[in-house]
Amino acid sequence: MWFKRRGDTFDFYIINLKMYRVSQIIVSLLLIISLFSCSQDENNKENTEKVSISKKWIVQNSTEFESVEFDENGNYIIIKNGNSKFSKKNAEIIVFGTYEVLDTDILLLSNFGSMKVDDSDPNNITFSIKYEGSDTYTYQLKVTKAAEFTSTPKTDLLCDNTWKRIKKEEIKDTVSLVNFSKAGTCFTNFSITSQSSMEFGKWQWKDASETKIIITQMKYPLWVLDKDGEVEFEISSLSSTKLEMKEVFDGKTYDVAFDVFK
Repeated sequence: MWFKRRGDTFDFYIINLKMYRVSQIIVSLLLIISLFSCSQDENNKENTEKVSISKKWIVQNSTEFESVEFDENGNYIIIKNGNSKFSKKNAEIIVFGTYEVLDTDILLLSNFGSMKVDDSDPNNITFSIKYEGSDTYTYQLKVTKAAEFTSTPKTDLLCDNTWKRIKKEEIKDTVSLVNFSKAGTCFTNFSITSQSSMEFGKWQWKDASETKIIITQMKYPLWVLDKDGEVEFEISSLSSTKLEMKEVFDGKTYDVAFDVFK
């Protein structure tokens, strides 16, 4: 009987040992899954922070800077007040280029310098500016988000892409691009060989069904025929890869087409 009881005790010990090891394995797996989930959450948080900068920001505390805008396609626009005590004209100085995210809070702006973003307090967001060639940040701009168009499938398609004009007969070494932002900014870039020019304007939907857009304050893009400062386009096709529009000019209808620029 003693050996039997001892055997029973030994078997019970083995069973407990196996259960303990199984529980250890389960705990280890749960810990790994938890760490992986946290890592994913951190990555998602960082991506959200990077994307959130893609807005138009109105400067509240400066007579020199009016607005700063970053679009979804890596472009930036800074509008500065060009007024001086010697001129009463409502002039604007526009600085533009591309931007690169160096860190979650540092942006490198081509042809300008760098910008540090402090959004630790959502109600008190600031942009600190360091001009190219300088070692210190010289401005601290308090900014608020500009109003935006309501997100719709067509608005998202139009604004989340850079569009490259396509023609039946392409001109060698030329590129014509256009971007639309949800803050209502439209800007084009035309380049031939190593030279390029950019122009900015405004855009908005003309109708609730989002079949027509109106572009204003733009006169020089080659794809705009009506140069009076306001032109209407009918969108005949809009997808994740192609944009096709029609413009009526002098009683005739002209087609203009764009592919997504990659």
